Amino acid sequence: MAEELKLPLQFIGRQAELQMMVEGSTDVDLLRSLQAIQHNADMTVQVLDSYLLSLRLSLQPSLRLNLEPVSVSAVLYEAAEQLRSTARQYGVELDLHIQGRYEPVMAHRQALQSALVMLGYALIEALPASGVTGEHRRVRLATHRTREGIVAGLYGQFEDLTQQQLQRGRQLLGVARQPLVGSLPGSGAGVFVADALLGAMESRLRVGRFQHLPGFAVTLPASEQLQLI
Repeated sequence: MAEELKLPLQFIGRQAELQMMVEGSTDVDLLRSLQAIQHNADMTVQVLDSYLLSLRLSLQPSLRLNLEPVSVSAVLYEAAEQLRSTARQYGVELDLHIQGRYEPVMAHRQALQSALVMLGYALIEALPASGVTGEHRRVRLATHRTREGIVAGLYGQFEDLTQQQLQRGRQLLGVARQPLVGSLPGSGAGVFVADALLGAMESRLRVGRFQHLPGFAVTLPASEQLQLI
């Protein structure tokens, strides 16, 4: 079904793109509307692709054997690049916070990047709906080290976001239209797709904080293959 849904969305996105080329710059309001249509169609296709990836990975019991050393910094950078057009559409600033050098972690690169992008979509969409304005309307992608491993996460002005709400959202998934009601406006689909992708890697999405900003994070095990003694 998800594959079938992708086809009309891809058609809508390409038709909007073609119409923008035809219109040129003669009607600014129309061009903005077409850009929004194209962007929303493409973003929804990305959500469907990530959902399909989570399904495929969940059906691979040997996935743990397919994990490889991955640079969290590089994945965060690529995720930020994917999110920039969405951030512009919603008037949200993106911060990439990577200080220092980190050893690779054991992960499935495509699944990790898709999970971070899904979380980014959810947070970027939620900020304007939450009434956050000015310089606080920003999402920070960051990594840091803990005793348990290397943490990758996305953070912003979401003071009502708690681990208990994420746990309850997991229980309400498929039952309530807004499983994360009270913390993130909307369906929270991106959060739960990310949760499934990380779960396929035997990692766990959680609510965390970075520099006093709440958000979503995952702790990944450092790769022992490239560590120097």
